[in-house]
Amino acid sequence: MMTGEVFNVLLTPTGTNRNGEQYGGDHQVQIMGETILTNGEKRKELVTLRTDHPEAFKKLLGKTIAVAIGAFVRNGSIVYYMQKGALPATVNQTASTTA
Repeated sequence: MMTGEVFNVLLTPTGTNRNGEQYGGDHQVQIMGETILTNGEKRKELVTLRTDHPEAFKKLLGKTIAVAIGAFVRNGSIVYYMQKGALPATVNQTASTTA
């Protein structure tokens, strides 16, 4: 579960790659979260996730939400993804945390 502020909702541009395949056209939501480091300091992180429900997130721009996510490691970096069908739930708190 990730909590954070809905910062932006966007549609990625479309195009065609060298092989003639279409790409882009994905709806994405950007969530500003906060990670607490081992020394107690807080680091802000902007996480961009693909979504099938952009309107649900647009209604909550600037609000703190929670949404079900998953994560995996690719090339030594953590990659977050929104679980299929996940919808945001409003959260009544000032602090936010990344999973």
